[in-house]
Amino acid sequence: MLADEIKAEIQSSYSEFLRNKGLRPRYGQKLMIATVARALSSIEVNDKQLRLNEAGIAVVEAGTGTGKTVAYVLASLPMARAFNKTLVISTATITLQNQIIEKDLPDILKHSGLQFSFGLAKGRGRYLCLTKLENAMQAQAGVLATLPLFEDRLTEDQKAQQLMEKMLQQYAVMEWSGDRDEWPETIDDNLWHHLTATHRECSNRRCPQFKNCAYFKARQAIEDVDIVVANHDLVLADLALGGGAVLPAPQDSVYVFDEGHHLADKALGHFSAATDIKGCLQWLDQWRKTMRRIEKELVQAESLRKVYGQAEQYMSEAEARLKDLWLVVVQIASFAELKSGQGDVPIYRFVDGKIPDHIKDLTAALQIIFSSLLAGFERINKALKEGLAGENDEINKEEAERWFSIVGNYHQRCEAHFALFRSFSMDDVQGAVPYARWLEQRFVGNQEDIRLQSSPILASRTLERELWQPAFAAIVTSATLTAANKFDRLRMQSGLPDWAAYEKVPSPFQYAEVARFVVPANCPDASHPANHTRAIVDLLPELIHRQSGSLVLFSSRRQMNEVVESLPVDLLEMCHVQDKASRSELIRRHKERIDEDRPSCLIGLASFAEGVDLPGKYLETVIIAKLPFATPDDPIDAALAEWIEKRGGNPFMQITLPDACLKLVQASGRLIRTEADKGDVYLLDNRVLTKRYGKLLLDSLPPFKLQLN
Repeated sequence: MLADEIKAEIQSSYSEFLRNKGLRPRYGQKLMIATVARALSSIEVNDKQLRLNEAGIAVVEAGTGTGKTVAYVLASLPMARAFNKTLVISTATITLQNQIIEKDLPDILKHSGLQFSFGLAKGRGRYLCLTKLENAMQAQAGVLATLPLFEDRLTEDQKAQQLMEKMLQQYAVMEWSGDRDEWPETIDDNLWHHLTATHRECSNRRCPQFKNCAYFKARQAIEDVDIVVANHDLVLADLALGGGAVLPAPQDSVYVFDEGHHLADKALGHFSAATDIKGCLQWLDQWRKTMRRIEKELVQAESLRKVYGQAEQYMSEAEARLKDLWLVVVQIASFAELKSGQGDVPIYRFVDGKIPDHIKDLTAALQIIFSSLLAGFERINKALKEGLAGENDEINKEEAERWFSIVGNYHQRCEAHFALFRSFSMDDVQGAVPYARWLEQRFVGNQEDIRLQSSPILASRTLERELWQPAFAAIVTSATLTAANKFDRLRMQSGLPDWAAYEKVPSPFQYAEVARFVVPANCPDASHPANHTRAIVDLLPELIHRQSGSLVLFSSRRQMNEVVESLPVDLLEMCHVQDKASRSELIRRHKERIDEDRPSCLIGLASFAEGVDLPGKYLETVIIAKLPFATPDDPIDAALAEWIEKRGGNPFMQITLPDACLKLVQASGRLIRTEADKGDVYLLDNRVLTKRYGKLLLDSLPPFKLQLN
């Protein structure tokens, strides 16, 4: 039960926050505080403060305007302190992460009476590596130009050199922390790749720059804080390393997953694997050249000569198998006969994820070869680490410093190739959630390549094993967690336990008074693409708001482009279309026009249906081109549908329809962001009126005033 003193602390901090801010209590916010506090207070612990019972997980869908951050911080922080745990807040987007660290937490600290410390945790890929910066500057000057890591010359050589010198100078005088996100200008991805280190390229305490390392300084800064703000990718990466490598260990953490509906998809990305056949051949060729240079320079390292000889043999065998694999998959995959898949990339999916025996034989052989290559990398890596520590008579420190990160880069790529070949050569465990496996046709310049891809169709069992079971406590929240007003789809995707506390709390917004959801008269059936596209072209000039901001959302890039090409010139002049600039730049231009009292319209795909916050006149009209059903070509969704059918389920009712409900709510949710907002949502797809599933879709929406013509 909730201890009286903790209960009093939560109530007092909430009352003080409202009083100092001049706010009235919100019913949904109070309900969320109560749900979280009740779930955490039910935890029973042993003498080591480890959770003993099935308690401590709360799943709360909180409508826009609830004030989720205030609710979960005020409810969970006192409980985390009572159990001597760290509160770890994780988001899916940088936008929300920045809002929490720069606005929400300082606001709570200032007005609630609670005293706490907090810090931001990022992966090492966001931080400058001084050793790699030094190598890159030498490579740019020509000193290391022969090293294959730098064969893809850094962009705009002179400008890159000046930028790196400026980075080094500002970091040295502590005017820059080494955090990429804090650099005032955009840093080219290709350049940054040469300036940051992966875990395989980092020698940690053996590095001569360890005491000055930006990443380890940042880690040290969050060691003793009460609240750590991170992101889903970092939490999942930490769990993959066993937990506690970067963030507090799961058993020492009270997690809050804000934007929690993204967690399962993020997890799938962490457990997927991919390899390009010709890209792998190029990697082998580059590693062979690099290895020969290492052998030539580390001439005293007699203990590695056997490794070099074995690696030469393994690489020759791998090249032969990869060339055979290319011939086989080219014969199998008729990409031209298939519709475009993810990101308009032609795909060929293996039914039930089952790989034909002749392909499996080749990938099984490649798995063995790459396992042997990995063993060689481990030996080289060990020798270089010993050289860095002054524990290897054959390799001096200077030589080890020069080669460690370069070998680490190749080592990591080798691990990625191995993971794919292992997945393609193994049989799925009977009864376990299977994998989706497919091929993608790619082009690098004019050269065709084929990518082998593999992914579990659900991350549920992995999340259950790695997160929900070991975690001391967890709160999952978002404005969109239910699908068709149920948590079933979320449970299937993320493996959340049935015993968790599930609550849906209402938004304080009076939707019916300020917003309409309209299906225009004579709206066509979107299942007939050509007719539907013509109808959209006819309808948009009437629906796009001519005094304020509008947002038009498409499910298909092809349809979006066809419509845009057919719009009147005067309407196009006020439109900002996805792919013409970055999302942030398009939004900036949109706001600029509105601020100048000129109408403006954003036109985009799914990325504009979430995370876009345009209050007031910035957005008074949302137009949804069609019901957001997932493409049937998505290989993971298709494999999941197969699996559900084999188990006697209905993929449309269990996956397709719930996902469409969720996406429709997200798209409609762009309209009302504050209590002062108003406007209309138009759906240009009459299937919501003519199909039996239409009522489920409409019932999932916020309580708009419906106008169904």
